[in-house]
Amino acid sequence: MENSLYAFGQRFDGLEIWEAAIRDTLSAIARPEIPLHEIALLYLVAIAGYRAPPETAQGESSVLIRFSEEGLDVFAPASGQSRQSADEDFLAEISQLIANHRDVEDDPTTDELIAIQAAYWLLDRGVHIPGAYPIWGTSGFRDVQTYASITDPGEGHLAGTTRDVRYLRGVIVHVEHLERGGGFTREEMEPYRVPSARTVARVRLHVGRGAPTSSYLGRPLFEGTIANSQIKTGRTFAAAASALLADNLAEVKLAVEGLSADEAITLLATLSRETRRDPHTQVLSAAFNTNSPILDDRQETIRQFGRAVWRTTPEEIGLLGIAITRGGGFGKVTWDGTSNTYPSSCVITQLTMPVALTLVHRAHEVGLLTYFSAGFRLAEVPLAVYTGVDGIGLGGAQILRYMDVESGYHGPFIHDNIAEILAVRDGAEATDRGRAAALLARLDRLYFEGSLLSSDDDIRRLLFEALLSENFALAAEVRERLPHVLRMTEDTIHPLLAWADRLGTPGKKIAQDRIGGADWDAYLRRVRHARRRSDLQDLAGELGRGSAAQG
Repeated sequence: MENSLYAFGQRFDGLEIWEAAIRDTLSAIARPEIPLHEIALLYLVAIAGYRAPPETAQGESSVLIRFSEEGLDVFAPASGQSRQSADEDFLAEISQLIANHRDVEDDPTTDELIAIQAAYWLLDRGVHIPGAYPIWGTSGFRDVQTYASITDPGEGHLAGTTRDVRYLRGVIVHVEHLERGGGFTREEMEPYRVPSARTVARVRLHVGRGAPTSSYLGRPLFEGTIANSQIKTGRTFAAAASALLADNLAEVKLAVEGLSADEAITLLATLSRETRRDPHTQVLSAAFNTNSPILDDRQETIRQFGRAVWRTTPEEIGLLGIAITRGGGFGKVTWDGTSNTYPSSCVITQLTMPVALTLVHRAHEVGLLTYFSAGFRLAEVPLAVYTGVDGIGLGGAQILRYMDVESGYHGPFIHDNIAEILAVRDGAEATDRGRAAALLARLDRLYFEGSLLSSDDDIRRLLFEALLSENFALAAEVRERLPHVLRMTEDTIHPLLAWADRLGTPGKKIAQDRIGGADWDAYLRRVRHARRRSDLQDLAGELGRGSAAQG
């Protein structure tokens, strides 16, 4: 430890005093005769020395710390609703403390830094973060249609993303291990892998209610044959997903690689069934690499062609990914364009705009959230926005991190770039093309729900064709024909309640055709009854009957 501290102090200018203070603290800890209160004083000096000038002037601490011979006591004010335990109350207060400092662009005091470390101690011992949490929300009914998924293994989020409120609007904070160096192929070493669960919990504590938080599991691990390993692999990954989601993450993602279509559907169905979560607010995401062919051995394919068929083009792989995601009961499909070349070329460029737009459109029609990742630079962020996609993965060396050109290893996280990324995204969404893409996402969502007016379905299809052919004059004209859709409000309540409210508005809906005219009135009464009682389980079942998933 001492050698590591010395090397650290020598590597960075101005840290010699801090390094010495840490060394003194560790030396005192190793000596049983040193009283605890003396060690505490040394620790306070070390923590205070950690601050890098210039920092915002410190105000009064909102927490109280007290060292005694029995140990360290940390007291936080009880300002919110009491939870299940005092430990959960403490975590809720510390998360709010971090948010308060972020809101006023201030830094925690020394005592508050110690309180945050105490919160980490509780997280490491299995205490979960309580309270409400932001979610992905509904396609077409968010304040921002295309979320920027700011990606980092965690430390960059703690030091950068979560410290500025401007970095969290229209953002999902994604935690994922990134490693592309060493000369390995994608088959030999997965470029994205599961992060530290301890770090994910810390990021979630710091994000609080500022933005949704997500994490990654990686591609499935098998022993022996895939068929023999399905139960173990599915349940192992479900246990990992359940543990991450227990801290109120909005999403966990699994890479679907090395599997046939039928094997993938079986695995995803196991995860969907076994993962403990709120299925209406916590999303399971399936990621498909558009450069990796998939054997389509579903029964419907075999009936059609008399055999299993390889899907090899990016469009074929992307469309099959939608079918696998739906078949496995997941709620979000990701199309990833990484390959063995590095840096990656942008996934949108690889797919082409017509294919990317088509994939998003088809996925939205069946109720899935959508996501693109790999190779994004600032100039290509608008391309994603113009597809109406729900999210784009941003975290690689081309946009948010330094990279060693010779080795390929990633370097430090550049959080200052987040503001520029979001400005480009917001600018693209404000264009006529961006607004048309967001409108198509809304119409496709209404189609899935069955909430779309029957008379608007042809207009929805016309808008898609206009965007596909890049006839933006026609797209603008179509937009003018849908003022009643544009006037719909963004979701500010539970997604199922908002869906029920849209279904209950006047006019003949597509769901009426799916349910059948003779049964429609009785069906709508059941939906409204469940809505009045806020019975989410009953409501989910009823709404599903009128959706494109059933129809």
